[in-house]
Amino acid sequence: MIDLNHGERYLEPLLLKSVIEEKIAKKLELLKNQVMLNYGSNSNLILFFSALSVKFLHEQKRKLRVLLDVPNYFFSIKQLTEWKIEQILVGRDEHMEFCLEDFIRNMKMNKPDVVLLTTPNNPTGKPIADEQIKRILRELPSDCIILFDRSLVNTLPEISSKTLLHDYSDKKIVVLHSFSKSHSLSEERIGFLATNNSEIAIELYNKRDLPHNLHALKKCLSVIDNEKIVKTKKRIIRNCNLALKDYFKDKKDFIYYDSHSNFALIKLREGFKSTKLEEEMRKKGILIMAGHKIGLSEEFVRLHMTNVKGVKKFLEEFNKIILS
Repeated sequence: MIDLNHGERYLEPLLLKSVIEEKIAKKLELLKNQVMLNYGSNSNLILFFSALSVKFLHEQKRKLRVLLDVPNYFFSIKQLTEWKIEQILVGRDEHMEFCLEDFIRNMKMNKPDVVLLTTPNNPTGKPIADEQIKRILRELPSDCIILFDRSLVNTLPEISSKTLLHDYSDKKIVVLHSFSKSHSLSEERIGFLATNNSEIAIELYNKRDLPHNLHALKKCLSVIDNEKIVKTKKRIIRNCNLALKDYFKDKKDFIYYDSHSNFALIKLREGFKSTKLEEEMRKKGILIMAGHKIGLSEEFVRLHMTNVKGVKKFLEEFNKIILS
């Protein structure tokens, strides 16, 4: 094939991107233009919120209204703020559990344009239960879009994205996934957006990223059908969770919020600052994220469930610090 439309090195990445989008669309039983491959979930969040906010400002002369629970993924919050989007925030409870009744009440009262469900939640690693999702879908206003950010791996049984997109075909559904989290492709930055709504697909399709890193696309294509990778990832997360639960069960001044996903949240005892802990851990070659970096206070730190060895090393150094 001779490409007279693009630069001399565009053809192969564009073709590979098309192949991957077709594979995903086939799995989800969607049209190809209803699936958009982008640079991880972050790129898709920018695509979605920028397009919708401009559309509402232009057509309805007002800000887009988005309902979401907090804490939530710091990048999502940042994009909502950057695009001057009205945020309707519903706090999780003291155990960081999703508050369904509060969420439903706010959905009915505030009539959002978009409902954002980040499940599993980032930073807590707690999924929203299927029955809660079904209840929200049943009571979702007819003109409201529901955006599922499913970038993180869920170790608990969950309704599939394919089922969500098809069993609720009367709803305007958008789903985000990230191969960074599910297939360990964080370096490659690959993720996709899928929607069951043709109008949303048309609105977003020509705004998506066109080229892509060729190495990333080849790596993605080589692992996309490998379910063993996902199973291994889930096993690692479960074992990391067990190690954290076991350590913190007797630490009454600290709280570990039982995680079922890639990230875990710890609340520190009073007076124990996350920035100081982050600094001390870095000296030991361990990277963690202080609370202020994820939209929370100095009371919190977020860990990535990289592997059991890494989590146990963190706990070993953590124990030395709190006892010193």
